[in-house]
Amino acid sequence: MNKKTGMIFAMGAAFFYGVSTITGKMAYVGGGNAVTISFYRQLLSIPILFLILKMAKISLKVTKRELIGLVLLGLLGGFITGALLYMSYEFISVGLSSCIHFAYPVILACIYAFIFKEKFSKTKVLALALGFGGMWFFLDSNVTINLIGILAALMSALTYAFYLIVMDKWGLKSMNGFKLSFYCCIFSGISLYTFGLFKGYNFTGVTSSGAWVWILGTSLLISVLGNTMIPVAVNNVGPTVTGIIGILEPVVSVIMGVLLLGESFGISNIVGAILVLGAGILLALEKGDIIKKVPV
Repeated sequence: MNKKTGMIFAMGAAFFYGVSTITGKMAYVGGGNAVTISFYRQLLSIPILFLILKMAKISLKVTKRELIGLVLLGLLGGFITGALLYMSYEFISVGLSSCIHFAYPVILACIYAFIFKEKFSKTKVLALALGFGGMWFFLDSNVTINLIGILAALMSALTYAFYLIVMDKWGLKSMNGFKLSFYCCIFSGISLYTFGLFKGYNFTGVTSSGAWVWILGTSLLISVLGNTMIPVAVNNVGPTVTGIIGILEPVVSVIMGVLLLGESFGISNIVGAILVLGAGILLALEKGDIIKKVPV
């Protein structure tokens, strides 16, 4: 495993995911809703990824086991996690929902410690605490607490944790990132479209040409860049470290919101950003193996 490569790809994915929240916000200006815009993001990504794979002469063949794993990733990552997050937004603030969702590295650490018997270094535990603690500084003081919203956000954290676990334990972390993203977009798209029809969503609601540009931009940032970096990160530093580094995503989102949309940035945001960045620095400076297996 190459720790440096894993860290770079994990940070790169977090950066592109963070920027995508801005392009995603802009896409809503032209109409549509969370489900339909997510569906079109997957749909636009498929031909782009297909062309990349063909140009790189990467085979599209997969084994039956890989296919099952890819279906699971498509359902967990692009569909269920997103649907639960959007559901939580109806009951609690986006800030609170994001803070709860980014508890997934904690969930991952617990699962790997208690189920897979993997021991984590003190540095990693401290980084986890700093990252999770930093997230709470992005919360507004007047947040609304709603049990349904909190449970939905918490379930989104759990499903994303399982997304990374499936990628790791199913052996998909060694698959070419573009290939993995290609299949995930297909299965996520099918799931989103089926769900949208069942719920009665209007798939013709995106009317502005500007909205399509932003959807395309979001597709490139998430499916072509961010999603293709995650397998490399998981393969080199493990899912938990990848998850902790992923907490950089909301920091990037807030900073980009300030720079591009003129959003506010207070003292609490600065403290939160410092804590999250401190977590990343700790992991980058840590020597030795990222994950230590407990002897049996």
